[in-house]
Amino acid sequence: MKVKNITNGPKGVNSVDGPVEIGPGQEIDVEMSEAEVASSKRMKWFEFSGSASTSDDDQPKTAAEVLDMAKDPNVQFMSFKAAASKLLGDKTPSKKDEIVAALEELATKP
Repeated sequence: MKVKNITNGPKGVNSVDGPVEIGPGQEIDVEMSEAEVASSKRMKWFEFSGSASTSDDDQPKTAAEVLDMAKDPNVQFMSFKAAASKLLGDKTPSKKDEIVAALEELATKP
Protein backbone atom coordinates (compact mmCIF):
# COMPACT_ATOMS: atom_id res chain seq x y z
CA MET A 1 0.00 0.00 0.00
CA LYS A 2 1.18 3.55 -0.67
CA VAL A 3 1.38 5.87 2.33
CA LYS A 4 2.08 9.60 1.95
CA ASN A 5 3.01 11.86 4.87
CA ILE A 6 0.94 15.03 4.40
CA THR A 7 2.44 16.91 7.37
CA ASN A 8 5.40 19.27 7.69
CA GLY A 9 7.47 16.87 9.81
CA PRO A 10 8.56 13.24 9.82
CA LYS A 11 5.97 10.70 10.96
CA GLY A 12 6.02 6.95 11.45
CA VAL A 13 3.82 3.97 10.70
CA ASN A 14 4.01 0.38 11.88
CA SER A 15 4.58 -1.94 8.96
CA VAL A 16 4.31 -5.71 9.24
CA ASP A 17 8.14 -5.67 9.48
CA GLY A 18 8.34 -2.93 12.13
CA PRO A 19 8.32 0.87 12.41
CA VAL A 20 8.93 2.96 9.27
CA GLU A 21 9.64 6.70 9.26
CA ILE A 22 8.16 8.78 6.43
CA GLY A 23 9.53 12.24 5.74
CA PRO A 24 7.31 15.28 5.08
CA GLY A 25 5.66 14.98 1.67
CA GLN A 26 7.30 11.58 1.11
CA GLU A 27 5.27 8.66 -0.28
CA ILE A 28 6.41 5.09 0.29
CA ASP A 29 5.15 1.61 -0.45
CA VAL A 30 4.68 -0.27 2.83
CA GLU A 31 2.91 -3.43 3.94
CA MET A 32 0.59 -2.74 6.89
CA SER A 33 -2.14 -4.71 8.66
CA GLU A 34 -5.74 -3.50 8.41
CA ALA A 35 -5.68 -2.60 12.12
CA GLU A 36 -2.54 -0.46 11.70
CA VAL A 37 -4.03 1.32 8.69
CA ALA A 38 -7.19 2.09 10.67
CA SER A 39 -5.09 3.40 13.57
CA SER A 40 -2.90 5.52 11.27
CA LYS A 41 -5.91 6.96 9.44
CA ARG A 42 -7.27 8.39 12.68
CA MET A 43 -4.14 10.57 12.99
CA LYS A 44 -4.94 12.35 9.71
CA TRP A 45 -1.19 12.60 9.00
CA PHE A 46 -1.23 10.34 5.94
CA GLU A 47 -2.92 9.67 2.62
CA PHE A 48 -3.38 6.00 1.71
CA SER A 49 -3.79 4.21 -1.60
CA GLY A 50 -3.85 0.52 -2.39
CA SER A 51 -4.84 -2.17 0.06
CA ALA A 52 -3.54 -3.30 3.42
CA SER A 53 -1.96 -6.66 4.02
CA THR A 54 -4.32 -9.20 5.44
CA SER A 55 -1.63 -11.80 6.08
CA ASP A 56 -1.48 -11.28 9.84
CA ASP A 57 -5.26 -10.89 10.08
CA ASP A 58 -5.84 -14.21 8.33
CA GLN A 59 -3.90 -16.15 10.94
CA PRO A 60 -5.97 -16.62 14.10
CA LYS A 61 -4.06 -15.85 17.28
CA THR A 62 -4.32 -17.75 20.53
CA ALA A 63 -5.09 -15.99 23.80
CA ALA A 64 -1.43 -16.43 24.79
CA GLU A 65 -0.24 -14.78 21.55
CA VAL A 66 -2.57 -11.82 22.07
CA LEU A 67 -1.37 -11.51 25.68
CA ASP A 68 2.19 -11.33 24.32
CA MET A 69 1.06 -8.43 22.13
CA ALA A 70 0.00 -6.57 25.28
CA LYS A 71 3.56 -6.80 26.62
CA ASP A 72 5.21 -5.64 23.37
CA PRO A 73 5.88 -1.87 23.44
CA ASN A 74 5.91 -1.79 19.61
CA VAL A 75 2.30 -2.97 19.33
CA GLN A 76 -0.28 -0.21 19.31
CA PHE A 77 -3.27 -0.58 21.63
CA MET A 78 -5.79 -0.70 18.79
CA SER A 79 -3.92 -3.59 17.12
CA PHE A 80 -3.91 -5.45 20.43
CA LYS A 81 -7.61 -4.70 20.98
CA ALA A 82 -8.50 -5.82 17.43
CA ALA A 83 -6.71 -9.14 17.94
CA ALA A 84 -8.37 -9.57 21.35
CA SER A 85 -11.82 -8.82 19.95
CA LYS A 86 -11.43 -11.70 17.49
CA LEU A 87 -11.24 -13.98 20.54
CA LEU A 88 -13.57 -12.16 22.94
CA GLY A 89 -16.17 -10.92 20.47
CA ASP A 90 -18.79 -8.41 21.60
CA LYS A 91 -17.70 -8.88 25.21
CA THR A 92 -14.32 -7.20 24.60
CA PRO A 93 -13.69 -4.65 27.37
CA SER A 94 -12.54 -1.15 26.47
CA LYS A 95 -9.54 -0.90 28.84
CA LYS A 96 -6.25 -2.71 28.35
CA ASP A 97 -6.05 -4.20 31.85
CA GLU A 98 -9.61 -5.52 31.56
CA ILE A 99 -8.84 -7.05 28.16
CA VAL A 100 -5.73 -8.70 29.60
CA ALA A 101 -7.80 -10.16 32.47
CA ALA A 102 -10.41 -11.52 30.03
CA LEU A 103 -7.70 -13.06 27.84
CA GLU A 104 -5.99 -14.62 30.87
CA GLU A 105 -9.29 -16.17 31.87
CA LEU A 106 -9.81 -17.43 28.31
CA ALA A 107 -6.27 -18.85 28.20
CA THR A 108 -6.85 -20.89 31.36
CA LYS A 109 -10.13 -22.44 30.21
CA PRO A 110 -9.81 -26.06 29.07
